[in-house]
Amino acid sequence: MEYRTNYANSLDEQELPAEPLWHTWDKNADKEGERCTVFWVDGKRYQGEWHGNKKHGKGTQYYKNGDKYEGNWVEDRRCGQGTYWKNEYGKYRVQYNGEWKDDKKHGFGTYYDKKGDFYQGYWVDNMRHGKGKQTYGGRPPDGFGGDVYEGDWYYNKRHGKGTFTLKNGDVYQGEWADDLKHGPGSFFYESTQKRYDGVWSEDLPTCGSYTDITPGTKPPPPKLPVLELMDARAVERSAHEEAVRNL
Repeated sequence: MEYRTNYANSLDEQELPAEPLWHTWDKNADKEGERCTVFWVDGKRYQGEWHGNKKHGKGTQYYKNGDKYEGNWVEDRRCGQGTYWKNEYGKYRVQYNGEWKDDKKHGFGTYYDKKGDFYQGYWVDNMRHGKGKQTYGGRPPDGFGGDVYEGDWYYNKRHGKGTFTLKNGDVYQGEWADDLKHGPGSFFYESTQKRYDGVWSEDLPTCGSYTDITPGTKPPPPKLPVLELMDARAVERSAHEEAVRNL
């Protein structure tokens, strides 16, 4: 009986074995909260917030092609407000600034292509859908001096009611279907001060009449975004801070 008691006491006095090292590594790898830059073997890196080992919250993702995304994340997907930057010959250009959902442009946002044309309006699953404004040609990046469409979109096509203003001052205002003028509409000719009111079918007028343009009946020119110069010191300070973070 005494032997058993002494044996039990000796077990109680023994130190429990240390936690296996792989448990410690696993806990350290489970990223939670704000972290320093995390690197991938394929060249990507991410700096920002994590939750449950997934990008979640605010953060910046650098892609292997040099592009980057700055904004909100939900469970490893771009979601919420964010900006996607294109890396072109070592310089960053804003490609899209606006709302995201499930890694796609979704909600209100502005997209700039490499020619300087832009679309400002609503998106669904990476496609222009809803109310929006698209410029064609003109001065980068605001589209001044080019053609402008403002109106309804349906999965990347002009569809519904819309106004198309040409750079020469002519204006079409009316119905659209499948990216073409289709249905009742009016065309205003700037050079002759005439207007055509009629019906269109697949971009061609089918019947209608010409009259003189009376003052106040022609749609006003579309409003383009106002460009403002950024504070040079603020830009320099931001670039300096990013360079330090990437050391």
